[in-house]
Amino acid sequence: MADDMRRALTERRELVEARADAVLDRGINEGESWVVGLGAVPSDPKQLAAWRRSARVVAAYRDRYQVGADPALGAAAESTSQKRDRAAAEAALKSTQSAARRPRPEVPVRQREARGLRF
Repeated sequence: MADDMRRALTERRELVEARADAVLDRGINEGESWVVGLGAVPSDPKQLAAWRRSARVVAAYRDRYQVGADPALGAAAESTSQKRDRAAAEAALKSTQSAARRPRPEVPVRQREARGLRF
């Protein structure tokens, strides 16, 4: 692939990702109801990164197909390409929901036995 074509595709990918980030961040910051369907935002940095990657796919789908409905993915897909994109968005939605349900890693707490007191 020619360097200028590779550069153009990279720039386009970055623009799409930036737009998806903006749609997602607006949804989170404004408390839009579709974001609730994504599940709780994880606090663990690794889980959060995975959650955001998947949530961006849902946000990009909503943006591309102008989904304004409350369900995260809106009404049923109409065209063949939208059905394919919706399948990817559904997989991403399931991923965000499962990431939100994963237990947070627990840090063991050392328990000190109170001196002289036993129950």
